[in-house]
Amino acid sequence: MIQYSLDEQEKQELEHYFSNRFSGCPEIENQNTDYLNGWTNIVTLFAFFGAEQIINQKLCPKYPVKFYCPEQVRIEIYPSFAGEIPIIYADDARDFEQLVTNIVHKGIRPENISQTGASFVSGKTIWFIILSAKPYSNVTAGEIGLDEKTWTEKSMLIRRSHECTHFFTKQIYGISNNILHDELMADFIGLYDAFGFYKAEWFLRFMGIITGNGGRMAVYTKDLSAKVKVAATAIISQAAYQLEKWSETEQFLKMTNPERIKLMCQTGISQLVSRI
Repeated sequence: MIQYSLDEQEKQELEHYFSNRFSGCPEIENQNTDYLNGWTNIVTLFAFFGAEQIINQKLCPKYPVKFYCPEQVRIEIYPSFAGEIPIIYADDARDFEQLVTNIVHKGIRPENISQTGASFVSGKTIWFIILSAKPYSNVTAGEIGLDEKTWTEKSMLIRRSHECTHFFTKQIYGISNNILHDELMADFIGLYDAFGFYKAEWFLRFMGIITGNGGRMAVYTKDLSAKVKVAATAIISQAAYQLEKWSETEQFLKMTNPERIKLMCQTGISQLVSRI
C-alpha cells in the first residue's frame, strides 16, 4: 500500500478498508434461480393490464403505489451477463421513489431516497432491481458534455449494468458491499456497457472527487478518519485511471463482462493501482 504520511493506526484503518473481501472466496456453483418464480407471470400480465394494476396486486398489495406516470413504468426479465434478473424501470422519479418505498421498505420512505437512483434487492428467494431515469450520481448532462435526452438514456443503462455487477458478485461469491472496491467495479462495467468505453474522469465526477454535483465518495468513506479519507481518495483515483488504461488493451477487449469482474474481484484495489 502506498504511504500517505499516516500513523500506524491510520495505516491499519486504510489497509482494513481496502482489504480484498473477495480474496480466497470460492465460486458458488449451481446458481439458484428460484427468485424467478412468479416473475414470468408478472411480466405477462403487465403486458395486458399495465404497471399500476399488476405491481399493486402482485408486489405490494398492502402498500399500493399511487403512480404519477404508470405508462412510463416497464417490467422485464433482463438477460444480463450475470443471468436473468427481473427489472422494474420507472422514468418518473416520483414513481421510482414510491416503488422503492412501498415494495422494498413496506411503506416507510427511506432517508435520502431523493438522492437514490436504483435499488438492488437480494435474498434467498427474492432478487430484483428497480431503476430510475434520474441523472446518474446526480451529475448533470452538461458536466460530461451530453445533451439531456442522451444523458437520461445513458443514466438508465449505466445503472442497469452497475446493479447487474452487484448481482453477479452476490451470485458468484455471495458478496456485494457498499464500499469503494465494489462501486469502482460496478461503475466501470456500467460506463463501458453504456458508452462502449470508460472514462476515469466521469467516475471521479460521480464520486465528487472532481468537484460538481456528484458526491458519492462521502457515502462510502463516512466512517473513515480524515487523513484516511484523503488517502482513500488518492488510491481510488489512481485505480480508476488504471482501469481506463486497461479498458483499452487487447486483453480487456477479448474478455467477457463476467471475466472482467472476476479479475477485478481477484485483484483488489491496492493491486489494481499497479497491476492491471
